[in-house]
Amino acid sequence: MAKPLDFVRLGSSFKGLMTRAVNEFDRYMEDEAGNYRWVFVENPERIARALEILAEDLPEESLARVVPKMPYLFLLFRDHDMEPVIPVEATLAFLSIISQSGMITIMRQCSDREQLAASFDLDPAHWDPMVFMVAGIPNLNEAHEEDAPEHCHFF
Repeated sequence: MAKPLDFVRLGSSFKGLMTRAVNEFDRYMEDEAGNYRWVFVENPERIARALEILAEDLPEESLARVVPKMPYLFLLFRDHDMEPVIPVEATLAFLSIISQSGMITIMRQCSDREQLAASFDLDPAHWDPMVFMVAGIPNLNEAHEEDAPEHCHFF
C-alpha cells in the first residue's frame, strides 16, 4: 500500500498568489466579477470548522482522509440572484495560476446555503457558496526521510 501524502504550505506569499489567481479569474469574468466573492482560509481552526459544514460534500472516504491534511481552503460564492452556473473558463484560469505554484487542489460543489456565508461574514440571503477547494503542496520527499543511506549525515 502506498504511503499517504502529506501537504505543506507555500514557500511564497499566500495572499499574493491568491490575488494573482483572482485577477486572472476577474479578467475572464469582465463586468460580472462583482457578482462573485472569494474567501481564502489558511487558519487551521477556521478550516476545521468549515470542513465540518462541508463534510456532506465529501462522501468519498479516501478524500475525507486527505482533505484535512491540506493547509488551504478556497470558497467561491455567487450573488443569490445569479444562475448557479460555475464560470468554467474563469475557474480554469484561476486554477492555472494555482498550479504554477505547485499547489494541488481538490474541488467540490457546496450544498450548504446558510452556515458558510455567515461564518465568513457574508450575508447568506445575498451570497450562495458554489464551490470549495482544499489545496496544498504535496510533500513528495517526506516518504524518503527514513530511507537515507548510512553514508549520509544530516545536521
